[in-house]
Formats: sequence, C-alpha cells, structure tokens
Amino acid sequence: MKRSFKISLALSVIFVMVVSVGLEVAYAQKYVKFTGIVVSVFKKSLSVKDSKGTTMNFVMGRKTQFDPGRLPNVNEKVEVDYYLKRSSNVAYQVRIKTAQ
Repeated sequence: MKRSFKISLALSVIFVMVVSVGLEVAYAQKYVKFTGIVVSVFKKSLSVKDSKGTTMNFVMGRKTQFDPGRLPNVNEKVEVDYYLKRSSNVAYQVRIKTAQ
C-alpha cells in the first residue's frame, strides 16, 4: 500500500510540473515590430503599409501605448510593437516617427 502511494504521488508531482511548464511556454507572447506609413485609423483599428507594399491591420486596446500620447494621423510614419492574440494583431505600443 505504501509503495503504490509513493508511486502515485511521484507521478502526480511529475504531471503537475509538466503541465505548468507547458502552460508557461504556451502563453509566452512574442512581440514583433512593424514600421510603415498609416493608411487608416478607425475607432480601435489601425492599418499600416510598409515600404514593400504589405498592409497590416492592428487592433488597439485600452493598454495600447502611444508615443507621443496621441493617435497617429494618416500618412504619418509609425513603428508598431504588436503580438498575436486569437489570430488578431494587437498593437502594444505605437511610436510616431517625426521627420528630421
């Protein structure tokens, strides 16, 4: 009886460790940068076109940070830090690049 209890306890500890490590890896977010010119801004969405002609759409939430603290205008150059969440590109930080 004691031996089966020890084995089941060891297996349950191993199972908990594997599940916790797996969840930690699964929920890790990878932040990506995208630089381009703003094509459109509408409510909570932002469309940016890069120099290659690729247009990406971003969702802006309440945690999105803007540098400087305002929404970008159309035809402004921006750099967007984003991550993928439920097949949507979620903008984490939007930096407006000024012409120098």
